[in-house]
Amino acid sequence: MSNIDGLLADWLDAKAAEQKAQALRYKIEAQITAAFDTKPEGAITHKTELHKVTLTQPVSRKIDLRKWEMVKDRLPVALHPIKVKIEADAAGMKWLAEHETELWGKVAEAFETKPGKIGVKVERVE
Repeated sequence: MSNIDGLLADWLDAKAAEQKAQALRYKIEAQITAAFDTKPEGAITHKTELHKVTLTQPVSRKIDLRKWEMVKDRLPVALHPIKVKIEADAAGMKWLAEHETELWGKVAEAFETKPGKIGVKVERVE
């Protein structure tokens, strides 16, 4: 077995151990959650003789944009329970940089581009 194959085998073993540990942790978390009071939303902290545990119940909220467009005029604009988020359009940035370099050069300083963590997927070959 080559050194690289040894590394890949070690990665697979570590990943399997990680998944096993995560499954055990989830099982224990379910038992802990059943043992203590929780809130319908938000966090609550409990103390035992030896530990402190905080249980947090997240609640996700989404908007149906099509329905919102039909009902939004029923509220004053100042009371609209929405946020407008401005974010970079990666495809648009890349297109401008490749096809309209002069225009991109005028605004590029307002944007940041940096690489993220490299993803790794390893599979055993049978």
